[in-house]
Amino acid sequence: MYGLHERGMPLREISNYLNISLTTVYNTIVAGDKEEKVRKSRGRYPKTSKAQNDAMVEEALKNHNNTYKDIAKKIVLEVSEKTIKCQLAEKNLKKWVAQERVHIDEVLAQKRLEWALAYRHWTKEMWRGRIFRYLKEKWNKDCVEPSARLGERKVSQMMIGFFHGQKHGLFLPIFPDPSSTGGGVTGKSIIDVYDHYDFVKIWEDIKRELGEEELRKYRITLLEIPPYSPDLNPIENIWSLIKDKLSKQYPELQLMKGPEDIVKKVIEEAITYYWELSDPKVFDTLAGSMVDRIKAIIKEDG
Repeated sequence: MYGLHERGMPLREISNYLNISLTTVYNTIVAGDKEEKVRKSRGRYPKTSKAQNDAMVEEALKNHNNTYKDIAKKIVLEVSEKTIKCQLAEKNLKKWVAQERVHIDEVLAQKRLEWALAYRHWTKEMWRGRIFRYLKEKWNKDCVEPSARLGERKVSQMMIGFFHGQKHGLFLPIFPDPSSTGGGVTGKSIIDVYDHYDFVKIWEDIKRELGEEELRKYRITLLEIPPYSPDLNPIENIWSLIKDKLSKQYPELQLMKGPEDIVKKVIEEAITYYWELSDPKVFDTLAGSMVDRIKAIIKEDG
C-alpha cells in the first residue's frame, strides 16, 4: 500500500487495486505518515505502523482464506510473512490449516434430511434436556502450529466431556486399552470411565465397539446422528473455543519437551482448566441452536 502511494498512485486507485475500502487506505497512509514523524520510545522502529496493523486485522477477518502472503501483498509488501503472522498473533488471530470435510453425496444428504425431519418438532427445551458429549477429539500439542515438525513424534491426549443445558460435567482423559490389538482406545476404555462416573444419557454419533446391551447396563442411551455430520454435534463448537484459548494462553506447549506422560499431563490440565472456565450460557445457547441447525438441513434438503 505504501509502495503504491509513494509511486504516486491515487488513494482511490489503491483502494480499487487492492480491493480495500477507501477509508482504510486513507487512514492507514495518513496515520503511518504521522507515526514516522513521532517516535514514542527508544529502540528499533517497528516494522509496521499501528494503522497497518489495524488494516491487517481487517483484511484477515474479511476473508478467512487469505494467507499471510496475501495480506502482506495488500497491506505492506516490504515485510515478511513472519512479521504479518506475529502482528496478527498479538490480536489473537491465527491461520489454521483448513479442515477437510467428507463430500455430502445424495445418499448422505438423504440420511441427514430424514434425521432432521424426525426431530423437527423438538423444542429448544427438549434439546437442552439431552447431554451432548464428544470423545473423538485428540488434542495435539502441535495443533498450535499448522504443521508438525519433521522427525518429531506428536504427543496427544484423548479426552471425553459432556454438557447438559447450562451445566457441563467433568472433562476426563481416556486411556488406551492394553488388551486391544493395536493398544489404542476401545470401547473398554470408555466403559472404564463409565464405571467411575454416572452418565445418564450420552449423545453419541458412532456406537463404536459398545453394544446396545452393554450401554443399557450403564444406563446410557444413544441418539444417533448421520455420519460425517459434526454440525449436528454442537459440542464441537466448544472444542473450537477451547483450542483458541489454548493457542493464546499456552503457546509454549508446541515447544514442550520431555517424557510423553508428563507432556500429556500438562495438556490434560490446560484443557481441563479452560473447560471448567467456560461460560454456562454458551453451553445453553449451543443446545438450543439444534432447532435452527435442523431447520437449515431441511431447507437445504440435507
